[in-house]
Order: sequence, then C-alpha cells, then structure tokens
Amino acid sequence: MAIITISRQIGSMGDELAEKLAQELGYRYFDKLLMTEIAVASGLSEAEVIDYNEDNYKIKSFFEQLFNRKTPLGKITVKEKDETGRTVITTKTFDEESSLAFTQAVIKKLVDWDNVVIVGRGGQILLRNIPHTLHLRVIAPLEFRIENIMKKKGFSKEEALKYISEKDRAAQEYLYRFYNVDWNDSELYHMVINMGMWKLDEIVRVIKEIIKLV
Repeated sequence: MAIITISRQIGSMGDELAEKLAQELGYRYFDKLLMTEIAVASGLSEAEVIDYNEDNYKIKSFFEQLFNRKTPLGKITVKEKDETGRTVITTKTFDEESSLAFTQAVIKKLVDWDNVVIVGRGGQILLRNIPHTLHLRVIAPLEFRIENIMKKKGFSKEEALKYISEKDRAAQEYLYRFYNVDWNDSELYHMVINMGMWKLDEIVRVIKEIIKLV
C-alpha cells in the first residue's frame, strides 16, 4: 500500500516507467482521466478538467508579470447547494491560481485512495511528508533523451533539442515559482534513476522490491 511520485525529465522514459510500474503493481496511473474521475466525485461536472502542471506550464510574458494579470484558462461547471438546499449548477472561470489550487487539492486527495502512481504535478513536494510514499526522480543523458523524443514525436534532432530545452525550462520555472524548490534537488527524492544506465524491466523489478519496504 503506497503512493509513488515520479518527477522526470522529458524523454527520459519516466512516463514509460510510471505506466509499467502501475501495470506491474496493479496501481492506478494518475492521468487526466483519473483526475476527472476525482473531480466529478468532488462535485465538478465538467468533463474537461483543467490540469495545471509543469508539462503545460507557460512562463508569463514580461508585461503579464509586470501587471500581475491573471489570464483565464477556461471554464468549469460546478454543482453547488443554494440557500434552500437545492442543487444548482454554476459556471466558474479558472485562472492560473485557481487551477493550480484545484490540481493541488486533487493530488492531496489521492492520499485517501492509495496505490497510485503520480507523474509530475509537484507530487514530490505536496506529498513530501506523507507516510508510505516513494518519490522517484528519473533522468537520462541528453543524447538518450533527444533520440527518444525524435522517435516518439518524429522530430529532427534540432527540433527534439528545442522541445527538451523548453520543457526543462518550464518544469524548472514551475516548481521554483510555485513551490520555491529546485527541480533537480536530490533531497526531494528517495531515488534518482538514470535510465541511460538501466533497462526498463530491470528498474521496474528493483522498484517493486523497494516498494515492499515503504
């Protein structure tokens, strides 16, 4: 009975590792589908849940930062009780702050579910002191990552390098801006895994043994 969080460099096979672990352990894989399921159970009825995390985080422009403008990200339908106790449906606009708070609340809710693999979304920070939680950091050499992205995305080497650079920068900025932590700080994790030195099945076997001790 545990929760596994995985912080990974894009192209490091962190997503593949997460999916394989979930499959082998019989854990639920936290993705947008599961996030929507939790949202609906919490009273949100909109099928399209805004998922604010480092993967889709975009650094604000200079003028947005200067004027502290909250840019709406979308709308979500919420079921609420009115003064008479009747259920009413209202539509709320989600900006960056409210969307982040929603994502954080869902991550924390997963503690009640247990047996979940969470990729990204600041799980290693939000659940840092939660018992029976294993925090993993997945990295790989740059050339390994470039080759992986080229295969997955059909990019040229130059395109893959640009894509990786943008994703790395976004993840670093996201965690620093909202949690004031260094994405690469090894103290945030129980293990740092270099996928350039492991085969996927090998590291899955190792982690399955470790999880028994968590």
